[in-house]
Amino acid sequence: MATVLDALMELAPVQNTELVDSYHRYVACLETVLTPEQQAAYAELLKRTGAVRVFDALTPDEMAGLDPDEAAIATAIIADGTTTLENRRVASLLNQQGLHDLAPDLSTPIAHAQADPTADG
Repeated sequence: MATVLDALMELAPVQNTELVDSYHRYVACLETVLTPEQQAAYAELLKRTGAVRVFDALTPDEMAGLDPDEAAIATAIIADGTTTLENRRVASLLNQQGLHDLAPDLSTPIAHAQADPTADG
């Protein structure tokens, strides 16, 4: 049976200390809010989708689109503030590594247009 930590470690080719530490903190939180069966289901979800969803960033339509097992996992994670923060931290660190496809619920950095210094205004 795959574990959540194994599934997270397999996601990213970049594995710096901060990211690995964040994985461990997230898994420790998950162990307090998810049943062993839910942890196994979440590990399979991570492997199948290849992404860490930020559950509290999902729209109501996205939440409604989750299957019942996934919705129960999302609800348990959202219900615990510390687990939610660790979920977001993992996604943020993946984004900092440029791995935006692994954390699709956080927006990709947007290039801001700079004002033209020669324009009248």
